[in-house]
Amino acid sequence: MMEPKSALRLGWKVGLFYLVFMALYALYRFFPVFPLSIFAGVTESNFQHYKATFFSFLIAGGIEYLIKHRDVTHLDLFWYPRLLAAVFSPWVVFLFWYVAPAVYGRFPSIALEIVYANLITLLVGVVVVSLERAFVSIQYTRLLRSLVWGLVLVSVLIYMVFTFSHLPWADVFVEPKWH
Repeated sequence: MMEPKSALRLGWKVGLFYLVFMALYALYRFFPVFPLSIFAGVTESNFQHYKATFFSFLIAGGIEYLIKHRDVTHLDLFWYPRLLAAVFSPWVVFLFWYVAPAVYGRFPSIALEIVYANLITLLVGVVVVSLERAFVSIQYTRLLRSLVWGLVLVSVLIYMVFTFSHLPWADVFVEPKWH
């Protein structure tokens, strides 16, 4: 399938996502202030990386719109694939990130883990942008548009609560301690 005229080329979009992701982390390190903490990862936890991935895709979509808005003929066909891609992006990070721990185990050095994390971030970009391109062919009925918005809102709720209020009572991999 050919990329729509209103979309950046795959490599450019992946690069844009990667730069936004890295910029959010770098900016927050130097300016740990409230407005940035909404979008950026505030710690090195995996959850904060998921949050930063989600918002990086949304921000990259906004930048893409600013660049290509003259070519956008249907706002629904521009935004709903990007919203859906942003919702799925943290789950793609989850899947790919845990491949090495599952197959290899713990990395022997932090440097190697950082290289791996950056490669995974780029791979996630390629996969999610490819999915985003495929999502253009979906018919966004009223029900589906409502579901996409529901998923976006639930995502934002979870990222905000678990950043600014409290962490969940149960971890992903640790069996909960029942009262």
